[in-house]
Amino acid sequence: MKTNISMKRAFILLWHGLKAIIVGIANWIVELFGMRDGSKYGKILRRIVGSCFAFMMLLIAIAVGSEFCRSVYGWWSNRYDSDEQCYSQRHVSENVSYWYDEYGYGSGYLETVSGKKTIKGISWIATPLGTDSLVCYSNGKKRGYFNKFTGEAVIEPKYNHAWIFSDGVAAVEDDGWIKFIDASGKEVFSPGISYKSGDDYVFHNKHLVAFNDRAGAYGLIDTKGDWALKPEYSSIENNKDYWLLYKTDSMSVVNSEFQTVIPFVKGRIWVGDKDIIVIKDNHVAQLYAKNGDVIEDFCISGVNCLTYDTNELRYDTTKLYNDDGTLFSETKDDEPTIVKKMAKCRSYESEIGWYGLISTEGKIITPPMYSSIEAIGYDTYLCKFYDSSGVILNGKGERIK
Repeated sequence: MKTNISMKRAFILLWHGLKAIIVGIANWIVELFGMRDGSKYGKILRRIVGSCFAFMMLLIAIAVGSEFCRSVYGWWSNRYDSDEQCYSQRHVSENVSYWYDEYGYGSGYLETVSGKKTIKGISWIATPLGTDSLVCYSNGKKRGYFNKFTGEAVIEPKYNHAWIFSDGVAAVEDDGWIKFIDASGKEVFSPGISYKSGDDYVFHNKHLVAFNDRAGAYGLIDTKGDWALKPEYSSIENNKDYWLLYKTDSMSVVNSEFQTVIPFVKGRIWVGDKDIIVIKDNHVAQLYAKNGDVIEDFCISGVNCLTYDTNELRYDTTKLYNDDGTLFSETKDDEPTIVKKMAKCRSYESEIGWYGLISTEGKIITPPMYSSIEAIGYDTYLCKFYDSSGVILNGKGERIK
């Protein structure tokens, strides 16, 4: 109540102040035109001038107040979804765009090419794979789906966790369990796996990596919810048409039909566009074809020459020439340079950062088990491990004690 009285009193005071200003200005105009006499004509004229001026000031006040209110309302209603200077555009389809604030100050919205805003208050979106048309989105609390061609919500946000559509279905979390729904939101199947934070419940090549609680391992589920690959792996990764299978410290590669391409090997495996590289735990690199045939069982990425310091000293000279090329000064350097010579063997690199000894004929002397190799004589070498310790080897790879 006190607040209402105070506001009312403030408006009354403001109105009296405006009236006083208007009356003062009107009197000044009357004085300026010499209409101060007390005749009936003078009084009428003063009233007409004062009334016209007051009406004009009232119109100006109304116009200014109206513009101010319109500006405030426009800022308030458009502060999240109309300030295109602060928003970036992401095309969802030819008809729908997602506008979002790169700095996270406001929520995003969907807009069609006709300018219609279909969904507001969007935190993020995730587009589907393949030909699926439903886009997963979040309103900051729940997740749902909208049609990427119309921008209209198809499945309202109601899931705590939901993933993109792939192969016609999408995974959603329901009370701690993973279920799969179709484009209408109807449950298609439930494979009986519980939600595990960090896992990606998306189909690739019609199969999905899933964790089995009872087995304590990962396997592959098909689009019917059956185990296509039993859960017996510590991890599984998809690489286009291949699957990388992990078991503790070893890896294997199988194709889309689960035929073994690379059997389990201790080390690391990279599947490239044209071939497969295997790095064994002894740092030996091998090259395989995409069908599993061996291309090269011992790959070398580079060979380096090794030099060693001799007991010979060399004094270099500094020569100075005129502009025409005539030598006019030659001085001997004070400090000598130690003469270096080429060692008998070379060092080679297999896995990046791992070196071994190789002869000039190309014969492998030691495996690539050293972090660095340095020649200390014509045929003696300091080979260091990654813990900074090292051994002295001869050109046959034998340790010198």
